Amino acid sequence: MFFCFFTWGVIRWKFFNLQGISRKLLVFAFVLKIAAGVGLTMYYNQNMKRSESDTFRYFDDSKHLHKAITENPTAYLKMLFVSDDSQELMPYLNGMNNWFPAQRTTLYNDNRTVIRLNAMMRLVSFGNYYTHLLFFSVMAFYGLTFIYKAFHKYFAGKKKILFCIIFLTPSLLFWSSGILKEAPLLLAFGISLNILNKIFNKKVYWLHYLILVFCSLFLFHLKFYVGLLLIPAITGYFWSINQKGPHPIIKVFLNFSIYFLATTAWHYQNWNWSLFTVLKWKRKDFLGLAKIENAKSLIETGNLEDNPISFLLNAPMGLWNSISRPYLWEVYSLAVLPNAIENILIFAFIIVCVLFGKRSNFKKIGYFFIMYAIGLMTIIGMVTPILGSLVRYKIPALPFFLMFFLLFLDLKKLKSKFSILNKII
Repeated sequence: MFFCFFTWGVIRWKFFNLQGISRKLLVFAFVLKIAAGVGLTMYYNQNMKRSESDTFRYFDDSKHLHKAITENPTAYLKMLFVSDDSQELMPYLNGMNNWFPAQRTTLYNDNRTVIRLNAMMRLVSFGNYYTHLLFFSVMAFYGLTFIYKAFHKYFAGKKKILFCIIFLTPSLLFWSSGILKEAPLLLAFGISLNILNKIFNKKVYWLHYLILVFCSLFLFHLKFYVGLLLIPAITGYFWSINQKGPHPIIKVFLNFSIYFLATTAWHYQNWNWSLFTVLKWKRKDFLGLAKIENAKSLIETGNLEDNPISFLLNAPMGLWNSISRPYLWEVYSLAVLPNAIENILIFAFIIVCVLFGKRSNFKKIGYFFIMYAIGLMTIIGMVTPILGSLVRYKIPALPFFLMFFLLFLDLKKLKSKFSILNKII
């Protein structure tokens, strides 16, 4: 019933009037997303125990929270809205796998947000796993639609390629289709980007700012760094479109330098909550998790310490890991093979955009794209030594990385060389 309702919505609702994209293609992408969610479930079923799989653990943990609604309504509301680990709640919390972090962390435990979302969904799902899977896939699909609507005007004549980047990039399609953090993350992220684009074009109202604040708070409770790294990208973009001052590329470099110096100053003022300290311990958490789970996909990410020099020395390797890993020779199972192939296709796409591109096609929104992509991919690459986690965590940055190069592409030049593309694009 829910599937039919949402499919009907994709076909009929005005929200899904996407410029340059037919409804048939959009419905195809929606159905493919649901199929990817089922495929992700099958992958976890075949490769992991239920108690070790995030997509099942979030769902199963929500059952303990949900049953309190009839047994102890006060406890239910506390677990749903307050970070309270009092003794009264322990009969419910002790049955959960993801409520308490397995490793040491200085950050808010964002697992709780996904458990709470699942608990609220149980009010209408009656505990059906695939209903939750559908809801999460729909959240991600809406988020991706918001991203497309925010930036499509910068890609005249290339909207179908943009659509494929946002909706059909394999790792983005796959990892945002399950009961994982990525689905609600993309929804809040997409809405935020849509409002930011309105701010960039001075078409914003007070209500937009209110929604932006709400989405920012929600992002903090899911993956704080995804929202945090928007700040340097936004300030760098506004600076780059200002006609005064040095060349925009110099402004981009200076923008990052200013934030790095501010982060360094904060580090020496408040070591415990320094970004460098957080990144160090986040990496150690991953290493501890890899040891517990005997991960086969451990890669070298450098020896990251909690100081500015170590950050600078490890940043290039972090960025390269995010862009290029896993290599083909690092494929240890069939599940990793698509990611290795995807990386090859990404490099091929970049080469095509460079060979058949024009500098005059570039638009200044590209500075926003590349600053955000580089910032997020560098952080992810530095702290994530497990390939399976790396390919999943970098997906919010992927579309921006690819959109940056797409800006340069001269489609007429490409079609003149490969006439078959006239029938496809």
